[in-house]
Amino acid sequence: MRKSRGFQSISDSLAQDKSLSGLIKRANQLKKLDDTLQLRLPEQVKGMCHLANIRGDTAVLMCRTQMEASKIRMYSRSILHIMQKEFKISVKKLLLKVDLSE
Repeated sequence: MRKSRGFQSISDSLAQDKSLSGLIKRANQLKKLDDTLQLRLPEQVKGMCHLANIRGDTAVLMCRTQMEASKIRMYSRSILHIMQKEFKISVKKLLLKVDLSE
């Protein structure tokens, strides 16, 4: 019979798994950036997208519907300008994804 080691606390698990703690740190950074971005988005598109990732020179934004993604595309220059000038993030492109899970 196998000896049970019991449950570990989340903080103990994170301390042992560097890749998981790095992933959580990255998710927290993206969440903070998204929260700030939401405050600065043009009024017409606030809440229609959320920053999901930054890959190289591309910011990945998630939208709920294709219609919202189309509207975001119309404001893509403004959004890129906000990210470049106010956040000092060197993104040159937006990649819009529609969340089909809902």
